[in-house]
Amino acid sequence: MLCLAAVSIFRMATESIPKSMYMLNSGSSQVEHDRLNIQHHLFNDIMQGHLLPPHIISALDAQSTPPKILEMATGSAIWLTEVAKTLPAEAEFVGLDYDTSRFPPPSSLPPNIKLGKGDMYEPFSSDLLGKFDVVHVRMILFGVKEGRGLEVARNLLTLLKPGGYLVWVETGPAWFKFQQASWRFAKKVGSDLNLPNATLSYIKEAGCIECDDKAYPGSAVLYTDKGKDWIAQTNSNFKAFFEPTLRGIVSLGGVEGMATDVDVDEVIAMADQEFGNRKIHYMLLRAWGKKPEPS
Repeated sequence: MLCLAAVSIFRMATESIPKSMYMLNSGSSQVEHDRLNIQHHLFNDIMQGHLLPPHIISALDAQSTPPKILEMATGSAIWLTEVAKTLPAEAEFVGLDYDTSRFPPPSSLPPNIKLGKGDMYEPFSSDLLGKFDVVHVRMILFGVKEGRGLEVARNLLTLLKPGGYLVWVETGPAWFKFQQASWRFAKKVGSDLNLPNATLSYIKEAGCIECDDKAYPGSAVLYTDKGKDWIAQTNSNFKAFFEPTLRGIVSLGGVEGMATDVDVDEVIAMADQEFGNRKIHYMLLRAWGKKPEPS
């Protein structure tokens, strides 16, 4: 059993969070918690309901011991909660995040899910090292500092058992005004501008084998049984992400063209007029690799 003795478990939402470069930490915890849950279901549909690549699920099913899975930057723990429903009750799940204010109440979680504070740039607690069959991370492109993507991948790899899998999911902003402001802010705070394209290379250079990636176009869902409501769902997710991101950029000092709340208001009004119920195109990239067995 993983004790998580060296990390702070179940910190309350009222905890004072140190200022970070991640712009979505600046708003309401409940609004961000809800946005993360909406985003999860959107991404899950894009990836055809596969919470993990199918070959990794097959590997977990075939092993003789119950799976142990850790998610870094777990946020509202929605992915961890959903994947736990698909695996045996004996499986163990750990969610870590630098900002614990989005965590659900411990009483709402099954007993095999534990949440705690963790920093992807710092060494992890010794009781977590080499313990996990899967380490999952998603949507950290605004939190990865320039030149440190490989460092993050290597640090996450320390959590894996030999033969375990690192799975990293990213997307890039897809709307010009939003992208422009996000790009300028990312440069200002020193984000890793190589993401999401460098995700696979980071996992490879960190030492994984059997590495691959797959791109998932958001519009592909239009041609499935979920297509009827897809445009409305995509636009709902877009609105839930778009405004708090831009407000967060302004609250953290702003950038050229996105420096005041008036700038945000103007872009939001423009987006409402331009997008309406039209399709919004974007891409998700999921990469994975396997930690080598001892030679």
